Amino acid sequence: MFRILTAAGFGLLALAAPAAAQSVNTYPYPAAANYCPHGLQPVAVGGDISCGVPDQAQTYDQMKRHPVQRRSYRPTYRRIDPELYGSKSPGGY
Repeated sequence: MFRILTAAGFGLLALAAPAAAQSVNTYPYPAAANYCPHGLQPVAVGGDISCGVPDQAQTYDQMKRHPVQRRSYRPTYRRIDPELYGSKSPGGY
């Protein structure tokens, strides 16, 4: 039983290794004052601000903007043809 659980644990670790190896994007944070140590600058990592070296050219806010324009919908009204539905009223309505 212990061997099976140990093997299952190592199998899960092997599956999780590629996910843990992925790098996190660091975006430059535009700040008026730089309180970071020499050689570092404010960066945004997943929305949090810290000190580091950015690996992206665009800022986090620029990345979050979506370039696609939003659609606007307008309601359309269909006229019901009385001949299709077999209306029994004299006017057809």
